[in-house]
Amino acid sequence: MYNVENKKPYVATYKEILIGFLTFALILIVLYPKDLLEKQILSEEANYDLSMLYLQNMLQNDPDNEELMFNLAKQSLRGNKRDLAYRLLKLLKSSKSHKMQQKAYLLSYKIAKEDYYYLLKDKKYTEAKKLLQEMRELNRFIIMHHFYSPKDLEKLYEESLFLQDKKSAYLLLQKLLYKDSKIEYLQTAYYLANELHYYDAALKYLDMLIAKDPQHTKKWEEAKYFILYHYKSPKLAQHFLEKEAEKSAYWREKLSYFYLANKKYKDAAYNYMILFSKTKSYKKRLYYWLQALKTLQAGNYLKEASQLAAQHQTEFLGSKEARIYLLKLYLAANDLKRANKLAQEILQLKRERQR
Repeated sequence: MYNVENKKPYVATYKEILIGFLTFALILIVLYPKDLLEKQILSEEANYDLSMLYLQNMLQNDPDNEELMFNLAKQSLRGNKRDLAYRLLKLLKSSKSHKMQQKAYLLSYKIAKEDYYYLLKDKKYTEAKKLLQEMRELNRFIIMHHFYSPKDLEKLYEESLFLQDKKSAYLLLQKLLYKDSKIEYLQTAYYLANELHYYDAALKYLDMLIAKDPQHTKKWEEAKYFILYHYKSPKLAQHFLEKEAEKSAYWREKLSYFYLANKKYKDAAYNYMILFSKTKSYKKRLYYWLQALKTLQAGNYLKEASQLAAQHQTEFLGSKEARIYLLKLYLAANDLKRANKLAQEILQLKRERQR
């Protein structure tokens, strides 16, 4: 009978496994073309740690290979070795190659954004706020050094808005407007320019919006007037109002308010009377006439107010508000003759109503 001896199975030590792996890796490097081997390693999806060991070994034999370093950084991220990826990318950011710098900064930003969402998820808001500022700096560097292609311009613009980096967003938006001056872009350009205190630019965008967005003309005109009055000069605001007043009763009334606020009482009263002459509505005519009278009285032009009151007194004698105001006005102007005449007309009106 044939005897079989019972033997324990042989178990290799860690040192022997490591030597075997390195020997195998060396054979691969010798036998395989470098580019083919690198592509084969990067295509490995099942074992990121093993891929990293291959790449690290290759990098030892070719330490100046930045493309290899970059691929190792990407593979490190997949294998959740973020510290190694950070160290490699930090080196690559100083590369003399513009293309490699671009790849390193773009990947660094991508990692930072992932980390930012992790921090928010874990409610680590202080750390998230600090990282957001670092992301802004990365984003600005990417923009400043043109680490993007024209097709990525809109994406980078939206990223700047996400970061609340108004200056970067505004800079990119101007580039987008060269290609497409759509209303959405113009609106954002105006808002950003205004918030950044670029008032000349804001006015330029408002003029474009007034021309291209007729449904919201008044809104953009109001915004333009606000900037002119508060941030440019009252003279420019007045010129704008006088121009618009020729087209619209709304702006004619605004012009009257402007004159009144600047103590140009006669000009304000004159504009109210233009509005008075252009409407057939009794209620509106009464309102504009009284506004003109009150404006003249506010400027202490009592004689002129008294004369204007007498011209239209008969038309508005039926208004109690007008009768009371006119009596007070005539007395303030010391125009006793007109005050007496008005009192008689009021008595006559009452008698007629009592019949």
